[in-house]
Amino acid sequence: MRDTEGGQGRTSKQKTNVLITLHRGYGLGDAVQMSAVLRHVAKYRPEWNADFVAEAGRHCVGRGHVQNTFEYGKSPFPDKVYDAVVEICLYDTWANWGDRPNTRVSSCLHERFGLPWDAACGRYQINWGRDVGYEMQAAMSSFIARREKLTTRAVAIHYHGDSSQAKKNLTDTQASQICDHILALGRVPLLLDWRDISPVANRADVCTTGRKSFSQEWGRDAACNAALIHQCEAFVGIDSGPSKCASSTNTPALVTWTGHHPAPFHDPAPNTTHLVPRGYHGLEPVCDDRGVIEWVEKHYNVRQYERAPVDEIKAWLTETLK
Repeated sequence: MRDTEGGQGRTSKQKTNVLITLHRGYGLGDAVQMSAVLRHVAKYRPEWNADFVAEAGRHCVGRGHVQNTFEYGKSPFPDKVYDAVVEICLYDTWANWGDRPNTRVSSCLHERFGLPWDAACGRYQINWGRDVGYEMQAAMSSFIARREKLTTRAVAIHYHGDSSQAKKNLTDTQASQICDHILALGRVPLLLDWRDISPVANRADVCTTGRKSFSQEWGRDAACNAALIHQCEAFVGIDSGPSKCASSTNTPALVTWTGHHPAPFHDPAPNTTHLVPRGYHGLEPVCDDRGVIEWVEKHYNVRQYERAPVDEIKAWLTETLK
């Protein structure tokens, strides 16, 4: 996480103009992973004058890592002649590497750029400008404004994703129980429910992001998600775009896994703990590979639960917010 001024990234005297394009249709989490890819490109291809284009809200992950960032279909758009265009389609990896993350970041680096994974560039990093920072500060104040009897310290919660919902999502009941515990700890539960679909948001003692005029626009934007989570005291979520945004901040984050193994889907970050069921190396996709297991256990912060995760989520919150 960084707060940067201006939107055009670094300047250099690179001679080769390269446009890196992320195909339309990729989700927020995929775009956040591209920030790690672009960090590698900046380090290992210094001779490139690189620009990045993606859909609105996804494009901002290139900020500070490339020369210019652009949105599809919006002016200004790159009009110069490029020496090369690198088109990015992100694929899951089945390489079972034992020396790097087994994520789309590693696959993209290997397949599209011929680069190894470098731990110094491997963490997600979303840079936002002062305007976004101020906007999210004002938004946070408005989210919690009617909670006069509560502290202004918030815990962000994201429990409902867009894909593989049966293997990712927590239930409304579980989310409500988590909110109860956050309240008992003297904090404000803030649902990252940008589409306003969670019934938990109807509780009078719970705050939500979903009832502002620009909520869905903010929810698609990596910088807005990261800047908002940055202001929170903790984050509790599932495998999702917001959880990857959380991993780009210094906010303590807990990502809960129920049906998927974290190895192919989330790169390691020092602020992030992965809550997995006991015996999780048997989760899909097939990750029961000794090299993958050893790398994950060495580089990821892992915590395990029995049967249902809520009790362990509560325990982590108690320890984190004490």
